[in-house]
Amino acid sequence: ESSSSSSGGDRSTTKWMVLAILVVQNSAATLLVSRSRSHGAVWNSQTAVILQEAIKAVLCIFLLLWEGGCSALKEALEPGAEALKTSIPALLYLFQNNMQYFAASYLDASTFAVLYQLKILTAALLSVMILGKSLSLGQWLALCLLTAGASTVLVAPLVEGPSVSGAPASRSTLLPGVIAILGACMASGLAGVYFEKLLKGSCLSLWARNLQLALYSLLIGVGSLWQTEGATIFGWNFIRGYTTVVWLAVANNAVGGLLVAVVIKYADTILKNFSTTLSILATMMVSTLCFGAPLSPLSIIGTVAVIYAVFLYGGMGNLGHLCTLVGSPSDRAKEQEAARQELWKARAEEVRRSSEPGDAAAQAEKLHRILEKVGG
Repeated sequence: ESSSSSSGGDRSTTKWMVLAILVVQNSAATLLVSRSRSHGAVWNSQTAVILQEAIKAVLCIFLLLWEGGCSALKEALEPGAEALKTSIPALLYLFQNNMQYFAASYLDASTFAVLYQLKILTAALLSVMILGKSLSLGQWLALCLLTAGASTVLVAPLVEGPSVSGAPASRSTLLPGVIAILGACMASGLAGVYFEKLLKGSCLSLWARNLQLALYSLLIGVGSLWQTEGATIFGWNFIRGYTTVVWLAVANNAVGGLLVAVVIKYADTILKNFSTTLSILATMMVSTLCFGAPLSPLSIIGTVAVIYAVFLYGGMGNLGHLCTLVGSPSDRAKEQEAARQELWKARAEEVRRSSEPGDAAAQAEKLHRILEKVGG
């Protein structure tokens, strides 16, 4: 019993660590990308995307060697039709990353963080169309609320004017950033859905798929850079204009691309929703307090709507769930009794399937002890 409680405590500690890492990484990604484009900094965003994919590839190679040795690495690098399928999400992720850097040139960090949550909308709609998933009424309402909240944040600087924002906002400065962030959200949703389909229909590990993604992204990215800039971009010109903030943004985005594997292993929907919420709040606070970003009533309302939509989409914004948590003692007693009955039926079925009478008796004894802990 003590070992089980200690393992439960270890898992709880791991979850909180993952939550902290998620919040720091997500907040840092928005802030660093935004700051890297501030004060007229001139550098080639294509080179940054190529560098972060190179870092990601190196990390994946080490992780594959650590988990499965040379055989796992050889399997990941084996050419074929299965590996070729990864080129599609690689192209989409490459486009998404470039659009993120472009959008950061026109949007402040808070607006960027909120609008980027529209990737939930694109991923949900594409999951319905491509994967055939079905959404509940609450999830559809969450998507509508998400769109409304993001739209409110978008129009806030135009409506509030210079008296609140501190500087006049114009459509000419917002429009390119909005188009870029919408393009990034669309690419993110489509790539995520396609990548999920690949993972479910393949026996390759997540690290192997991520390595293939990184290598295809490198191939496409270098080819595109060569075509647009020529051979002169390579060498010292490759990192011309880089500052410490740019290097930090590149490293943070590279790690963030692999953090999804840790989330899948240790986190759940609640944890991811909390991390998204805390990231938006942290980004808004740092942008306002440290960098003097505008903060208007409309932007606050829109941000709250987006945060609630994230929880509602994850099934935690339903008022019925809150009523269940704070319901009357009699209601909770009825629910506890129903849960006990379900537990009894499930374990009784295990006892019936047992081939040895001695095992059945042991199972029955174990069942009684569990029911006592539940409250029976």
